[in-house]
Amino acid sequence: MSGANPSAARTLWKLNGSGTTTLSVNGDSGPISIGDVTDLWLPVYVAGTSTGTSPTLDVQIDVQDLDGHWFPQVAKVTQLTSAPNFTNVSCGLHIGGLGSMVLPHFCRVSWTLGGTNPAFPGASISLVGR
Repeated sequence: MSGANPSAARTLWKLNGSGTTTLSVNGDSGPISIGDVTDLWLPVYVAGTSTGTSPTLDVQIDVQDLDGHWFPQVAKVTQLTSAPNFTNVSCGLHIGGLGSMVLPHFCRVSWTLGGTNPAFPGASISLVGR
């Protein structure tokens, strides 16, 4: 058998230093090409103990239309308020319910921290497609 399995999942993007990074500021991945996948999975894991006053972490997938407009939060994980913790969300052609959608050519992963001096050590965020 030759060639890659077209239905096999692969990592499309991951946070620099994933697993060792301490998230303490808002950010995004920048544009990620997803034109050759039909489904996305966004796992978020924080290994360390979160710090700050009432810390929160929101992570989401935003998509871009052909005119360059960003549509935020087409898929959003359950907000993390403490760590260690794990959450995830999926969207795409083969996903039921609110996550069901035809994917465009580009997306980005964005994250927002809330609270006073929030920090989430050992953060791991990745985007997997198939």
